[in-house]
Amino acid sequence: MQLKMISPILLPAHSAVTRSRTASKHQNYQQGFSLIELMVVIGIIGILSGIGIPAYQSYTQKAALTDMLQTMVPYKTASELCSIDLGELVACKNGVSNIPESKQSRYVSEVKVEAGVITLIGKQALSGLSVVMTPVINSADGSIDWSRQCLNTGNDGLVKSCEQIFHFNDTGTR
Repeated sequence: MQLKMISPILLPAHSAVTRSRTASKHQNYQQGFSLIELMVVIGIIGILSGIGIPAYQSYTQKAALTDMLQTMVPYKTASELCSIDLGELVACKNGVSNIPESKQSRYVSEVKVEAGVITLIGKQALSGLSVVMTPVINSADGSIDWSRQCLNTGNDGLVKSCEQIFHFNDTGTR
């Protein structure tokens, strides 16, 4: 029985030819993306945008409303103290009895206090929004309860978010 020996010189040459054929096959198929692949990618981007953009806008509005709430708190406290100092809310306004003058923040263009009623005017993401906080003296125990009114034309989502952020219970605390 004789064993045939394979020439070591032929083997690498043969595998090089096989590799070049395989490489040329792959080069023919990888010319770019097909129209269907591009349409699938565009569809996925559209779906993600449809979900992500409204969620981001809602998040941005709630963050802006939190800024508005933080801007309002010193005026609320000062109005309560003013009603104690003066015995009534009628004279409580900006610049009287430690109620600060109107100040601006990133999302609040103006804060007005008249007869203890605090009005905040929104800007930027809260443009067109007005929040009115009205103090009501509880005749039973003399504490101050707060009612809020969120006003905006054409953006019900912003009004709902405002009502969630500016919700105060019967004791005047958040």
